[in-house]
Parts: sequence; C-alpha cells; structure tokens
Amino acid sequence: MGSDIQVGNRVRLLGLPDWLTHDLPGNEQAEMRAFVGRSATVSEIDSHGYFWLGFGSTTDVGDFARYSGHCFCVPGEFIEHDSE
Repeated sequence: MGSDIQVGNRVRLLGLPDWLTHDLPGNEQAEMRAFVGRSATVSEIDSHGYFWLGFGSTTDVGDFARYSGHCFCVPGEFIEHDSE
C-alpha cells in the first residue's frame, strides 16, 4: 500500500504492527491504538522504507517549542492515502 506515498502526504493509519507496541505498558498501548483510523502527515521515509508519522501537537513556550504526543514508524501496509 505505501509504495506511492511520499513525504508530506496525508495518510490514514490502518493498524499497528505488533513489534511496535508489545513491550509498551498497557496505557501507552491504548494511546497508540487510539491513533488507528486517524490521519497524519508522513514526515520521513527511513532507509528501511518505514513511514514516520506523528500524532500530537506542538506548543510554543517562550523561545522553545514542546511536542506532546507520539511519533513512530510503520511499514507501508499499515497506511493508506487519506481521502479527506
């Protein structure tokens, strides 16, 4: 599925690979599962062909910015182009 997706494209997260969440505490697993079905922008495609997505927000705090959320990568079969 991810073969025609490029950095900057909006995609919908279809699921999460088990290797991504199996070692996380239960509350973090639940947070991650809540992103399934939501859209994000592909920020990077790494050397292994994994697509990096961020689900969160950035808040400016004086001269600094603070990101709150999760950023992670998934293989192409876990995303599709966002139709919205």
